[in-house]
Amino acid sequence: MQPYHHWPSLKNITLEVKNGTRSARSQVERALSLAKQETLDSSISPTFIYLDVEGALAMADAIDAKIKRGEDCGNLCGIPFAVKDNIDWLGLVTTAGSPKAYSKKASKNAPVLQGLIDRGAIPIGKANMNEWAVGLTGENAHFGNIPNPHLEGCLSGGSSSGSARAVAIGIVPMALGSDTGGSIRMPAAWCGIVGLRPSSESFSLDGVVPRSRSLDAVGPLVNSLEDCDYFLGSAFTPKSSPLTPENIPKSIKIGWDPRLLEGIEAPVRKVFIQFMDNAQANPAVSFVEQTWPSFAAATDCAMTILQMEFLNDFKVLCGEVELFTEHLGKPVMNELRHSVSLEPEVLTKAYEQLLQFRQGMDNLLSSVDMLALPLTPCGPVEAAKLPGAAKPLRELSLAMGASGLPIIGMPIFSAKHGLGLTPPSLAGVQFVGQQFQEHKLIYMVKTYLDAPS
Repeated sequence: MQPYHHWPSLKNITLEVKNGTRSARSQVERALSLAKQETLDSSISPTFIYLDVEGALAMADAIDAKIKRGEDCGNLCGIPFAVKDNIDWLGLVTTAGSPKAYSKKASKNAPVLQGLIDRGAIPIGKANMNEWAVGLTGENAHFGNIPNPHLEGCLSGGSSSGSARAVAIGIVPMALGSDTGGSIRMPAAWCGIVGLRPSSESFSLDGVVPRSRSLDAVGPLVNSLEDCDYFLGSAFTPKSSPLTPENIPKSIKIGWDPRLLEGIEAPVRKVFIQFMDNAQANPAVSFVEQTWPSFAAATDCAMTILQMEFLNDFKVLCGEVELFTEHLGKPVMNELRHSVSLEPEVLTKAYEQLLQFRQGMDNLLSSVDMLALPLTPCGPVEAAKLPGAAKPLRELSLAMGASGLPIIGMPIFSAKHGLGLTPPSLAGVQFVGQQFQEHKLIYMVKTYLDAPS
């Protein structure tokens, strides 16, 4: 499916709104008109569960008025965007994709959302998601599944499913999502765009419905690496070190563990190796074989943490699990019931294992500039093959996310080398940087790895 609209870069949208080439209102009107084609009553995709038409237009008019008065309107001035429905938005209901179990009218904006509004960006609507952010597929038993924009019969990936599709299909030029075990990275790759999971503890997650307080992060889904860097600016990840002439690398060493290719499908393995070969055609790029901490053990420990933390928060937010048997989809209910069976001491041990894993991953980056690995073992899954197709998806993304390091998720493709939006390419790649080095990571991928932009 072709995008409804090809948006300019975020930087260019803002420049043109500020200089009067286009108005903030015209950008919001365009986004809303496109979004109305993909709401809950749409025959195409339930990408948006709610559109705030009046609020978005009022914000746009206020920005246009500020510009006429010669006032500053921020470096995201006039850019419409989508908000994942686990992020509080003043006056709107947050459901976390689970309207029968959790519907709460927000009394204020989550800080991560307010920060974008303060920079002049304009939220237009709440985007669909996997219920309670459980799962990586893009399915939702209440609002409907989000289809992949490129592969008929396949899903968008999740849990930031609506956010990813809204950007990929051209409804908005950027969206806000959350990532625990791959929920920004995976839908970004499957939908052919760019997603960033920032370093853990980059900012407050108040007002974000928790999946796992130890593992959650919030970040952007955008069309290019340039847009990703511009989205961050200096405000979104205030702990992130700026890029300076002193820390711009003239060459890069990329760590990788060949063992991680053993569990992925042969076509994905072939495309990833081709990506490595293409990258090393640049003499400034070299791959360094390393032995990484066990991803199987890290996945087990992270699963324990996110399941038990989710259970604890669900009880606080909603109540005892068995009261909601008729209100939750099967993936969520099955996980909560499993979590109830776990003993408390298992969580204590998992926290210890997580700390050791994070230390081990940090140590790997002491001898290389970044890490690279596949994102999923297969391409986008077919809706007809659920639920069996869902389980293997987390084997690479959950462990990597648990490291707490900044991670870019995107397709494994390069237009220059003829790799396109095929299922193996959309399986995705993860680029991992040092903690709080998001800008440097984006620069290295953009400059040396011939990434799409």
